[in-house]
Amino acid sequence: MKKKKLIGLMLAAVLSVTSLAGCGNQNSADATGSTDNGGAEASGTAENTDTAGSTVTAETENTNTQEEASGERIKLEVWDWWGDGQYKYVIEQLCQNFNESQDKYEVVHVNYPWGDVWTKALAATAAGNPPDIIIQDIRTVTHRGQANQATDLTDLIAQEGEGFTDQFYPQLMDAMIYDGRVYGLPYVTDTRILYYDKDAFTEAGLDPETPPQTWDELVEYARKLDIQNEDGTYERLGFYPGTLEWNAWAFSADGKDYTDTEGNVTVNTPEKVKLFENIYTDFYEYYGKKELDSFSAEFGSGMTNPFVAGKVAMWVNTPTEFTKVRDFAPEKNYGVTLMPALEEGGEHYSWGGGFSVEIPYGAKDVQGSWEFAKFITSKESQVFWASQVYDTVANIEASQDPSLMEIPVFKAALEAMPTTVVTLDRLTAPGASDIVLPYLDEIILGSKTPQEALDEAQAQVEQLVNDSK
Repeated sequence: MKKKKLIGLMLAAVLSVTSLAGCGNQNSADATGSTDNGGAEASGTAENTDTAGSTVTAETENTNTQEEASGERIKLEVWDWWGDGQYKYVIEQLCQNFNESQDKYEVVHVNYPWGDVWTKALAATAAGNPPDIIIQDIRTVTHRGQANQATDLTDLIAQEGEGFTDQFYPQLMDAMIYDGRVYGLPYVTDTRILYYDKDAFTEAGLDPETPPQTWDELVEYARKLDIQNEDGTYERLGFYPGTLEWNAWAFSADGKDYTDTEGNVTVNTPEKVKLFENIYTDFYEYYGKKELDSFSAEFGSGMTNPFVAGKVAMWVNTPTEFTKVRDFAPEKNYGVTLMPALEEGGEHYSWGGGFSVEIPYGAKDVQGSWEFAKFITSKESQVFWASQVYDTVANIEASQDPSLMEIPVFKAALEAMPTTVVTLDRLTAPGASDIVLPYLDEIILGSKTPQEALDEAQAQVEQLVNDSK
């Protein structure tokens, strides 16, 4: 691939990352310091807090020399966007734990706003002054591997002994690989599960311990759970599909991304077509898009979260969404289960993203950065992370820790992970999801049938694959 084309692809990957980037919903560990786009609300000025608790701006910190680290330690910086709230507390506590575990390195935390951290890291890496460690979007690891922007970790992993990568979920580890080499370690991921209101089930004559397992059951239950006012509007919807992005619904239909590593395109599979026929016919045509849009316009956060407020009896969301219920409706009687299978006997596919730990190419002390990367992806660190911010962690043993199983959503997330598809922005078809999404919107608008829209999207992605060769 020509250099000019490669640079264009990398910039496109950075600019489009927010559409389906990472976890997407690291937004609920606390009610004040979070956003829907990936973790704690980023502060306007990047901050760096050392283990003694002092805080300086990243711009000032980046001018400091290595010798300014406490004692004779080598100072390393970890970059992310966790600038406030619980996420900031947890990452800085992990830095402190690492610093106290050895006496050679001192890791300090630097945060920039969501999205900015990656563009700044890209520029810093190009200038030869990269951060030492960075939390990155799991969907685009291959881009950085191909562009020589991330350090090849393959030999370091080999030194850890056979089976080192087996500690991580395989679909997450697969996302770390470009051309047979490893360019990161998976950090956190997520999945989607179905939340349902048990009291609403009881009121509707449904068994609160038997949630829907298939799409047909979901629709059947939804009709019984609907509460319609005399004027035709709805006081409560049994199910609202709009809480899950349309691309994510497509991936959950058959557990397949839009493309694979060989460039095969799977946009218009029978399962994807069927699922969007269901979504449109069973909800948007049945209720009317105008009615659903009007109803959802009242949705908010906190007490106006529709599931918290009892406006929706069932919906799909991330496991971390349970903190909204915990914080604003602690008495709510609800359950969680896997997303419904498309057909009886089918798999309960779900969609997830995630973040990786990477060492940018040119980092000044790769061994020190590697030690920290291993530390924060270890079982102990990952259990601590999950217990504080409720993310689904990449370390399998940590995700199964008994202390986490006391929280019902963790059990559901653990059960969902084997059939959770982690989609990538593949080098064979960069930006494929952005191409398909408008066609899915046309289905919901009723301007194209699912077959028509997905056939057209299939052709567009096939052309993208050809153009990317």
